[in-house]
Amino acid sequence: GVRLMSSSASEGGAQIQVIFNSDRSADKAARDVQAAINASAVDLPTVGDGGMPSPPQYFKFDTSQIPVLLVSLTSTSLPPDQLYDLTDTLLKPAVAQIPGVAQVQVGGGTPHAVRIVLNTDALVGMGITANDVANALRAANVTSPQGTLSNGITRMTVSANDVLHAAPDFAALVIASHNGVPVRLADVATISGGQEDKYAAAWFNGQRAVVMQINKRPEANAVATVLAIRARLPELRGLLPADATITPIFDFTPTTLSALHEVEVALLMGIVMVALVMLVFLRRLRPTVIAMFSVPLSLAGAFVLMWMLGFTLNIFSLVALVLCVGFVVDDAIVVIENIVRHMERGEPPLQAALTGVREIGFTVISITLSLIAVFGPMVFGNNMFTMLLREFSVTLIATIVISALVSLTLTPALCGSWLVHELAGTHTPGRLERLAERFDSGLLGIYERALDWAMHHRQVMRWQPLILLALTIGLAVVVVMTAGGGLMPKEDTGLLQVSITADANISPTLLAQRTQQVAAKIQADPAVRDVSAFLGGNNGGGAVGNQSSLFVDLKPLGDQPGDRHVAAQAVVDRLDKHFKNVPDLDVSLT
Repeated sequence: GVRLMSSSASEGGAQIQVIFNSDRSADKAARDVQAAINASAVDLPTVGDGGMPSPPQYFKFDTSQIPVLLVSLTSTSLPPDQLYDLTDTLLKPAVAQIPGVAQVQVGGGTPHAVRIVLNTDALVGMGITANDVANALRAANVTSPQGTLSNGITRMTVSANDVLHAAPDFAALVIASHNGVPVRLADVATISGGQEDKYAAAWFNGQRAVVMQINKRPEANAVATVLAIRARLPELRGLLPADATITPIFDFTPTTLSALHEVEVALLMGIVMVALVMLVFLRRLRPTVIAMFSVPLSLAGAFVLMWMLGFTLNIFSLVALVLCVGFVVDDAIVVIENIVRHMERGEPPLQAALTGVREIGFTVISITLSLIAVFGPMVFGNNMFTMLLREFSVTLIATIVISALVSLTLTPALCGSWLVHELAGTHTPGRLERLAERFDSGLLGIYERALDWAMHHRQVMRWQPLILLALTIGLAVVVVMTAGGGLMPKEDTGLLQVSITADANISPTLLAQRTQQVAAKIQADPAVRDVSAFLGGNNGGGAVGNQSSLFVDLKPLGDQPGDRHVAAQAVVDRLDKHFKNVPDLDVSLT
């Protein structure tokens, strides 16, 4: 997608969001948008003089622009400008060299600068102009070659660096002479040091900070990149003063790792449950093991195809793998049952395997094609829904197809080699088989009694389809009304983002105070662990109008004494109630 907006959107401008088809390259679409803007220039009002405040601009959204990690740097002794210099000159280049890192932006401060405020009355009294002062400053901050050194073989150029750095150095600079008395800069101006942009600021838990915003490369693994950054941080701490603290904040990867762990547990539970169900109804260990071989082989084949197609392990592909566990054993069960049927008729295992798979092969193919017909349509289309489900569908279809191939090749081969031909009355069931037979007999008895009741109440059963239809529709309505829904599931990432918008005429100083007040209120919530605040809507790059932003880390969700006991949405609702009645600020929490 490409977003087309006016740069003055916050001042009453308009913005237009343009979403292109999935088969269009974002870079080519951006060029098309720029061409459309240029073509429409003749129909737009002129810029300035009561027309448009600024020409239209477009901004291309890319998910790689979302930071994977924020790193806060605080110090109890260093001023903000020195803290920024340390971060910009030492930490930023080191982090940028870590594999997977695409960009490192430093926010919450700007480089060191010296401000000189001239006293016009003093200048006039001494006959000095502002240009004289400017020329004196340029002459005092020049790095130039002073000569050469040579031994007849080699020659080196000698340079003298007499650049002024601190405010006292500038104050003592002689800029002119008045009545034979040297005039220093401090005599005609007020000199102070500090940040280049004094309004650029960030706070971490109420303390002045500088924050690095780290973005990964589009092809890089977010989890591996963040782990590499965290592993490098102890080494970087050795480059800083003793009182400087580095704190990783706003990390998305624990949520990814947690989701992957949940999928692993669900996948393992699905495999175990399928194995137990098969063991109960087949009542034989060897057929159960043979059928279960199709699960790892099908999943492994799906991984190979995902790698070939450039797919990743995301929510959709992982859910497809979990869902596949129940599908991949169906074909194997059908083949095994037919082979066992032929063995019970007296055929040897290998001959029964050849005959059984020849008879049941068309059925297995029919089952596979029916499943492909269900999930195949999700692969085609250019809408948002099919774009999201394409990896899900392709992964699911690939696993099903591979399971059919395994069932028609490996499964009968294992049956011919492992299954043992047992004559009627010669097999002595073990304890596990007896338990499975007892459970099967009990379940069969329940089914027989239910079938007998249905046959004796045919008038009631005649209305059964309508009754079931009505109950299903009623239950569906109840589920929709109570469960809610949306395009994507709600996740508790433990991270909150806060956007603050104040009155358009607010001063940067007052905006900083109000931002710190909001941050302190959020920090006081029992579920909050860390709060990072930035002055400006540019993540601390400088004071931008009347906006500021906060990044909030919540405590881990759990039952331990230091954990939070409510969901992230409950924390948002609780804080929303407090900030809803603040008259001069618009505080938005997500």
